[in-house]
Amino acid sequence: MRKYALPPLNLFHTFEVAARRGSFTLAAEELCLTQSAVSRQIKLLEDQCHVRLFRRQHKNIELTQEGRDLYVAVSRGLDEISACLSSYPSMQGFPQITVSASVAFSYYWLMPRLEAFTSAHPEIDLRVLATDQAIDLHHNEADIAILYGTGSWDEVYASHLFDECVYPVCSPGYAENHVDMTSAGDLLNKTLLHLEGGGNIWGSVDWRVWLSEQNVAGSPERRGIRLNSYPMVLQAAQAGRGVALGWSYIVDDMINSGLLVRPIESAFETEQGYYVGALEQNCAQPATRHFIQWVIEEAARS
Repeated sequence: MRKYALPPLNLFHTFEVAARRGSFTLAAEELCLTQSAVSRQIKLLEDQCHVRLFRRQHKNIELTQEGRDLYVAVSRGLDEISACLSSYPSMQGFPQITVSASVAFSYYWLMPRLEAFTSAHPEIDLRVLATDQAIDLHHNEADIAILYGTGSWDEVYASHLFDECVYPVCSPGYAENHVDMTSAGDLLNKTLLHLEGGGNIWGSVDWRVWLSEQNVAGSPERRGIRLNSYPMVLQAAQAGRGVALGWSYIVDDMINSGLLVRPIESAFETEQGYYVGALEQNCAQPATRHFIQWVIEEAARS
């Protein structure tokens, strides 16, 4: 006779992530599943529990009262399991930290430098969560995050890495074929590469904002190319498809290596910046402290 008449335990794990993130899409991203797979697992759990756990609305989900009760119970159980495992000496030998950063930061800035950290700290099990959705450190979605803003977050220790500076970039070939680019206003008759739908942790600088900051009035004279991934925007720029906006902490190295050039010198420096942050209560943990210090040193070096 079974002691616990429960649905499969993996369904509870999926439910916990969906309830914590408040989104089937974000849960799928964290679990490396498709959104439809998460939805099916939640539906299966509801069917086996004979209760509705979420109210499915047009663009979001909301826990029912039964869902909130189950979330408290499941979270408590997972926390106790995690605490139990962390007390084992064999588990303590490999501290794990999850670092969250935007897709662009992870791809262009973090990954090329990461070997240096793993070589210096082979004892740390590092997990990188590359996402363009906001991460809440208070909900244990990550131990450390690369944050964008003014540097002030509740109960978060944040150290400044670099300011935000944005300027146009294109391939050397594109610049050679468009020698009439001498000022910001000249960009209105060029093919502009736009980032759209890139998530909610980027700043608000786009071509409209950037041109306005350069006191350029009017609309582009030709259709641009719109892409929903910043790596794709830079790939298009390198391929000579048009002019992109470049964030200095990403494109400076590409300019130094000759992959991209600055067709004009105009730039826009915002009042925001990039910070490495962690909850103040977690900063005393050696693995967290080591990674934060390493990121600060790498940013200073770059």
